[in-house]
Amino acid sequence: MNECPENSSWKLKLLTSIRILLVVMGVIIVVFGAGGTRVFGLITLIAVAVVYLPPLRHPHGLRVIPVEIEILFLTVVALEYILGNTLGLYGRIAYYDKFMHFTVPFIVALIGMMLIYTAYVYGKIRTSLLIMAFLIIFVTLGLGALLELVEYGYDHYLYQHIEHVLPTGPTQGSPVMDPLADTMFDLLTDLLGGVFGPLPA
Repeated sequence: MNECPENSSWKLKLLTSIRILLVVMGVIIVVFGAGGTRVFGLITLIAVAVVYLPPLRHPHGLRVIPVEIEILFLTVVALEYILGNTLGLYGRIAYYDKFMHFTVPFIVALIGMMLIYTAYVYGKIRTSLLIMAFLIIFVTLGLGALLELVEYGYDHYLYQHIEHVLPTGPTQGSPVMDPLADTMFDLLTDLLGGVFGPLPA
């Protein structure tokens, strides 16, 4: 079934607004940011370019990435690099990191389910929807665990060598929880995000 033109229209307007906002914020952070925040502004601009360039490079200007996926991806960029890192919500709000550990896997799982279901409809995958959901959940949890390992390695081995160049601060740890409890809670919220993510699809 084709999507209603009115629905497509408001989604495209929302996507355009998000793109403009992120570009403006990214430029402001790069120009006026202090310390390591300039890095987050640069990452924001790169993220917008990643989703904006494929349609420009397509010979007929067709949309390569579905508008819904672009909106979800750029929402994560705003929550992570604008609100969480640049504006410091990770440090100001005790459980903001838990919110992100649920939100990012939720969106990743939702996008994954959309892609896998599309492949299922077109006969590229032959399995049950239940198996697809379990696959998405455990892949999402695995990505969350991998992120925890990356954060640990960055904080304990890499950051001490680059903090004079990129003073972004450590990435792991909650201001109200000990390291082990923080990691376990992160993995739990990753799992919950992976479980609830496929449901809207």
